[in-house]
Amino acid sequence: MGELDGDPSRDTYAWETMAECLKIASVCSTALQSLDGHLYSRLKLLLSDTSPVYDPFVQEAALEATTMLLRNFKSIAPAMISHLRRFIATPLSIFQFEFTSHQQMPPVLLATAKCLALCIQLAPGDDLIMSTMYSLLNYIAASSKTEGSKPIGTSPYINGGDEATNSYVETGLRSFTDEEKRLVSISTVCVVSTLALEFKKEEVTRLTISMLLQYLRTAEVSVESAIAWNLVHLGLVAPQSAFVDILRAFCTINRDEKAKEDYTLNSMVMAAQTRLAQSVKLRSEFYDVYLLELLSLFADKGTAIQTAKTTNGNANELSIMMEELCSLLLPLDALLSHEDFQPHLNPTPLLTTRYRNLWLLCVLFEFTNASKRPDCMSEWHVQALMRIAEKTPPIVLEDTHGFVSAELEYNPILRQDYLQEVLQQHRATLTAHIPLRNSEIKGLLPAHVIFLLTFHDLEAIRSGRGFPSSVPTYFTNKDINSRDSLVICMDSVAEKIMRGSLNELSTQIVEHSLPKSMSSELQKLLVTSCHRISKVREIAGKYLYRLITSFPSLMCDAPLVRAILEVLTLVRRACEGEYTDEYNPVYEFKSTRSNLTLELTGSYAVRNEILAQLHRNANHWLGLAISRAPVEVQATLQKYLAHYETVLLPETVELGAAVALQFACKIPPNERNIASTSGTMPWVPDRSKVFASQLSAKERFDGEAGGMRLLGSKESLQRGLKKAAMEIRNKTSNLRMQDFKRLLFRSAAALISTKDVHYDLLHELVNLPFVAFSPSSIAVGIEAWTWLIGERPDMEIPLMTEVDAGWAETIKRGAGLFSKAMNSEDPFIRPIEYAATDKTLIDRMMYAGRRLLSPHAQLLQMLLSRFQSVRYRRSGLILVFTRLILRSTRAHASFRYAPRLCMLSEWVLKWNSTNAMAREGRFAFLIFGFEILKSSKMDIYAEKQLRDGLYKTAFSWFAARPQWTFGPSRVQIDADIKLLNEFLESLQSDVIRGSTGVTKYLGNLKNMNVLLRLLVENEIYRLTVWGNPSNEAKRGVDHINGVERGMVEAIWIKTVNTAWQVNPVVAIQMAERFKQAQPEVSRLIKAHPEEVLQAPEALQFLLGKRLDPGIRKSLKFLHLWDPVPPVVAITYFSPAYGNDSVILQYAHRVLEQHPVEVTFFFVPQVVQALRHDALGYVEQFIFETAKISQLFCHQIIWNMKANCYKDDAGEIEDAMKPMLDRMTDMVVQSLSGEAREFYDREFGFFNEVTSISGKLKPFIRRTKPEKKAKIDEEMAKIVVEVGVYLPSNPDGKVVDIDKKSGRPLQSHAKAPFMATFKVRKERIEINTDPNAVVETSAEAGAIRTEYDTWVQAIFKVGDDCRQDVLALQVIAMFKNCFTSVGLTLYLYPYRVVATGPGMGVIDVVPNSTSRDEMGRAKINDLLAFFIAKFGSEDTVAFQKARLNFIQSMAAYSVACYILQIKDRHNGNIMIDGQGHIVHVDFGFLFDIDNELTCQQGVKFEPNSFKLNKEMVVAMGGRNSEGYALFTHLTIKAFLAIRPHAEQIIDTVQLMLGSGLPSFKGEPTIRRLRDRFALHLNERGAADWMSSIVRNAYENMRSTLYDEFQRVRPASKTH
Repeated sequence: MGELDGDPSRDTYAWETMAECLKIASVCSTALQSLDGHLYSRLKLLLSDTSPVYDPFVQEAALEATTMLLRNFKSIAPAMISHLRRFIATPLSIFQFEFTSHQQMPPVLLATAKCLALCIQLAPGDDLIMSTMYSLLNYIAASSKTEGSKPIGTSPYINGGDEATNSYVETGLRSFTDEEKRLVSISTVCVVSTLALEFKKEEVTRLTISMLLQYLRTAEVSVESAIAWNLVHLGLVAPQSAFVDILRAFCTINRDEKAKEDYTLNSMVMAAQTRLAQSVKLRSEFYDVYLLELLSLFADKGTAIQTAKTTNGNANELSIMMEELCSLLLPLDALLSHEDFQPHLNPTPLLTTRYRNLWLLCVLFEFTNASKRPDCMSEWHVQALMRIAEKTPPIVLEDTHGFVSAELEYNPILRQDYLQEVLQQHRATLTAHIPLRNSEIKGLLPAHVIFLLTFHDLEAIRSGRGFPSSVPTYFTNKDINSRDSLVICMDSVAEKIMRGSLNELSTQIVEHSLPKSMSSELQKLLVTSCHRISKVREIAGKYLYRLITSFPSLMCDAPLVRAILEVLTLVRRACEGEYTDEYNPVYEFKSTRSNLTLELTGSYAVRNEILAQLHRNANHWLGLAISRAPVEVQATLQKYLAHYETVLLPETVELGAAVALQFACKIPPNERNIASTSGTMPWVPDRSKVFASQLSAKERFDGEAGGMRLLGSKESLQRGLKKAAMEIRNKTSNLRMQDFKRLLFRSAAALISTKDVHYDLLHELVNLPFVAFSPSSIAVGIEAWTWLIGERPDMEIPLMTEVDAGWAETIKRGAGLFSKAMNSEDPFIRPIEYAATDKTLIDRMMYAGRRLLSPHAQLLQMLLSRFQSVRYRRSGLILVFTRLILRSTRAHASFRYAPRLCMLSEWVLKWNSTNAMAREGRFAFLIFGFEILKSSKMDIYAEKQLRDGLYKTAFSWFAARPQWTFGPSRVQIDADIKLLNEFLESLQSDVIRGSTGVTKYLGNLKNMNVLLRLLVENEIYRLTVWGNPSNEAKRGVDHINGVERGMVEAIWIKTVNTAWQVNPVVAIQMAERFKQAQPEVSRLIKAHPEEVLQAPEALQFLLGKRLDPGIRKSLKFLHLWDPVPPVVAITYFSPAYGNDSVILQYAHRVLEQHPVEVTFFFVPQVVQALRHDALGYVEQFIFETAKISQLFCHQIIWNMKANCYKDDAGEIEDAMKPMLDRMTDMVVQSLSGEAREFYDREFGFFNEVTSISGKLKPFIRRTKPEKKAKIDEEMAKIVVEVGVYLPSNPDGKVVDIDKKSGRPLQSHAKAPFMATFKVRKERIEINTDPNAVVETSAEAGAIRTEYDTWVQAIFKVGDDCRQDVLALQVIAMFKNCFTSVGLTLYLYPYRVVATGPGMGVIDVVPNSTSRDEMGRAKINDLLAFFIAKFGSEDTVAFQKARLNFIQSMAAYSVACYILQIKDRHNGNIMIDGQGHIVHVDFGFLFDIDNELTCQQGVKFEPNSFKLNKEMVVAMGGRNSEGYALFTHLTIKAFLAIRPHAEQIIDTVQLMLGSGLPSFKGEPTIRRLRDRFALHLNERGAADWMSSIVRNAYENMRSTLYDEFQRVRPASKTH
């Protein structure tokens, strides 16, 4: 009553009284638990078409009373359902209302619907919901616009008991007027929708929506409006499919030409779309689908308008269509207004295209032109469009090929006929924007003009509203950048946008209303200014520079300053990659502090340009900022510098921090009194003292506050340190590095704060980092120790004594430099796998080496620094350092200058890391030792002991095989060379201060000094070649070996003997470094073989390539000799060694000593050794090993079967056949139990598969479909048994066959086929925590998971695969060589297994395509293929693929050269999914040539390798960084394999007896050895390979061969 405007009437009082009485009566009836029949009948009367009164008060009260009765007397529910349905179908005024965006449903109707819902829920029956829905919806048919429309009451949900209602529908409505029918239909729609919402059942909601949609276009207009209004509510609770149906129905009405005639319906649908967009926040998962529908609708309407205009459509109709298009901006704006919807951040290509079309149309119809907007564009439409612009993603996609033609010129939403009509006015508008480009604009196509205007209008809006970062993105597409006229105009447009943006921002700044988005937008521009594409960098850099220089106070924004400093650091780190990881550039760099990511180009020259420009800009911007707001900016810089890092290793260098420090100390211009005091002084004053004081004050008081909270006693700290050390030793510690650092620094602080020295706490403080002994723990320890020494100098000697003790403990337990964990070893005594190069393995080796060795390197830096600081004044510390040096050198205590040092040399190698990464630590230690020796006064005995120890330590490095620097780091190579040069200087200046009684010692020392300098100079020389393989002047010149240059034969003999006296192993390794030393080394070994039993390398000098009868008496020492690599041992079974029993026993022992995983690789060579196995040692080895390993057993059987015949057809027997048959039978018969069952299953499965090839032979002349049908028929018969595997995939079990995957391969006389198998393999993942103090061991952190993968294999019959086996063996050995030196050169030695005479299984290179297939796909060259697959040349994906191509090209080029692999037509060269090149099919190598390519003695293919123009173009061109990288890597690959040439040659030579067509006897081996250029030194070998590369490029023979293959299709298919 209080809501009424005036005094109520008497009737109103009466109705209110009646309403309250009804409620009271229902309460009373409920309380009495008795249904009052009079009340019930009165309620039914009030809720009927015969009610004496219709008033909202009365009917709502009646419904409330009915609801009360229903809840307590459920039996009345069925009757009330029918009654309420008829009530709803009554055309009452109280049900009438208008549908607007804010109108709610009439309360009486809403109450009726809810009451009906309750009735349905309480009444018995499963189908009541849907039957009620169907019966109600029948009323809508009464108001249908379509004649003859029938009700949907025929639904199966309607039962026969409801005939009265159906009859009422059919006859009762006939008496109603059209207006009454309309009202009934509207009421029905509202009730049905409310029921669906009340029931909250997905099926009900979906069916309700479906039924309403049926009437959306057939009912009367106002009913359709009601349906649209209610569908909004239903859509918000509907499943996605139903929601999409609603969207599409709305859009269909918008698009329908007939619907345009009904303005009311269109307006109502538009209102519904807007309401849905406003309310969809409740279902945020529908954001994307709704946005795409609206954008698609906008494009369709825009296209329809163009069509109408070009066909001279009705002006009024066009006006309505334009108004509808404008109106669509409102639901778009409403949808994008939701804060949690950010479609512009990670848009899909489809969404970007739809947005682009929207803006092209807005520009086309001049919605964005303030002076020419159509009348329908009101101010709120304009504001909506501006808000839409804020959430518009960049409309140009970088990776779209043919963007200008595909997305602009032939874009279907831009009708060419309409464009021509409006072209002049748009061209005039564009000319007004950029008048200086009038001539270029005249030549632009219509679509280009619209695009440029879109660029201008959209980005002008965005920039003016504080979103300037998308301007540079228009220049990311290569196709756009290749159109000169277009790019010139775009430059001018960008310039215009920048100027306008600066003007707009000036106004906002004056009004103090700068958009909040500017900070993040400036950071985006900063990131874009480092973009891979030069034009993008240029625009972004220019825009950013203008913004900051125009408004320097923007630099007061702390996040922006932090981002600039972080980007400086990241770009510098990216530039360092040229030196730290030369051959594996990283493209992505992330900053967690500023949450930004840079994607940089792979060109280091460009990276350096970016860094230089950014550094200049940063200095300028910070200078401007400090001149305006010095306090705020310098406070920001202080905060940046004070950022806490748990661990900062010594090599950490941050350019951002350096710049921050420079400006944090800078005197601002406003402090004129200080600035003017500098006068003419040559230095610039700064505020370093103020900065340090402020920073230390903040840290001090912050520390004091923290200390009060964390105060603890020294004893408790000591217990904490001790407990942590114990847990680390036991590998049970969960301590993280930040907790570790906190514990150490608290302990150091406690020691600083006390007057006395707490020795126990000091011991634990030093001991804990040594127990953990990782780079991080030692770095933190050194930081804490240095702090303690600085604050408490009196504790320095006790602390350094503890450091000495910790160092001694590392010697005792063999840690770091004293570890043998990663000692250098022959690459062929570790397993050689048939698998692609795994870069992660090299990364793990690099990480493990640094973790192992860098702790000692860090300690040495600290020790040398401490020594330099106290060398003039603290003799006590000098004694500590001297003891540390002596203790370390005594790790080699068994070194003596006498014969029989072989046992001692082994001990030396055991306890001193010979890993290549240990070079830096070893020689840093020696330099430190010589500094101590040179600077300390000691007696002659002590001096001799120290010097001897240092010389022994140095010589122990040269007792290992010469090594290259591990990994691709030029920095490490330079560091190694620098250290070696410093050590060389120490040797050159080494003199004995006293000379009394040391004449003999002086002579020995001189000889050792000369020898050591000779070795060090050679090491430097080797490393300079390794660091500069192409001999480029900019990388420096080779080191000149001064000692070696002056040596003659006599001096060489003397020097080798000196080395032998020092350590025979050093003399042996000299033979590899210096060819001149080899004769004397050989003589000494033959004379004293007992001295070198622990040096396997010495055996080659004793036995040679053929047994010398003169050394037979020395063969007895073979029983004690250390094992040589397996392939060397196999050579000892050859006739060259005369079947000497001692040599054979040694070879047999060696093969047994090596793990089966290693000897397994050399199965083909072991089988060939049977040819000369007169005494049965090879048979015994095969027989015994077959019992140990089932895989070895199977592979050796297959190989023996394959070698029984010499020809493909299995007709020419090999002389070994009887022996091989006997051995096969003997091995098979020895199997029993599970081993025999496994053998039967495996060979039965394999024979079943390979037999298909034989069954296919009768079909050779038939069509491919016929062949495939036969293969499928046979494969369907195969049953996969448990545990079987493919011979070419022994590391996985076959679990299934794709029985429809069989594919016949091309062959004129044979029947090879390919099939696909599901193979189950095991994957091992090692999880490590970089912040953990205790590193998880490989065993503990390994997670083994099984996974299934589909593997393809080729089965050949009548084709000898043994030659492919040999080629891939050698390629796999190359791979091990590359991995052992950390070269990321890619090879994929896929597995080929020869399983019988002319039979074999071949792995298929996965995810690859041949160059020949590219040609058939109309791809003209490799570069086009790479661009099509990976994107334009500027993309990261392309650059990664190019790098992969270069790395694999370098590796395969060396392999093709060494093995003389021929027949390199396009069918035998594959490109995989990452861009690697992979060579396949090795039927022609060594001295065999494809007879089809040899016409009259002329060989087409070159003796180098295939390197044609398209390959070089794919690398970037002849003068590119990519080609230079290829040359470097090829030379390094050659240098990496040369030290192992003899074993590679042995692997090939052992196969000579097989009769493979590639062999022409011993000349083949001689030519193979010549290709290694073993007669040359390192520089000579590098130059040799460089000349091979030059010869290979565009070699005429290669060009002729390609042309030959082009006209004659290759006959072989892999």
